[in-house]
Amino acid sequence: MSHYPNKYHAFVCGQRRPEGHPRGCCTSKGGGAPLFERLAALVSQNNLWEKGVGIAQSSCLGFCNAGPLMVVYPEGVWYKLETVADVDEVVTSHFVNGKPVERLMVTPGK
Repeated sequence: MSHYPNKYHAFVCGQRRPEGHPRGCCTSKGGGAPLFERLAALVSQNNLWEKGVGIAQSSCLGFCNAGPLMVVYPEGVWYKLETVADVDEVVTSHFVNGKPVERLMVTPGK
């Protein structure tokens, strides 16, 4: 099997915290697992692994009030994802066409 360098590497928050935790968690906001599952399905369906798109589910990405979150490297673009349609848009616009989705972008710590 050939090695394909990553053009993009996306991390999706999958943090799970107990109900009522002061920081909350992306999973309790409808994110985490369903969004990551959709991302994995689209990357696979579009053969983006072969085109240099890597993905991983992460623990807390640090600013929970803005979640559910995904960060894409090497650009360091942060996205607030609320629906699977948002994931679809990021995959098509950012990963396939190289254009980050401005309406979904957030700034860390804000």
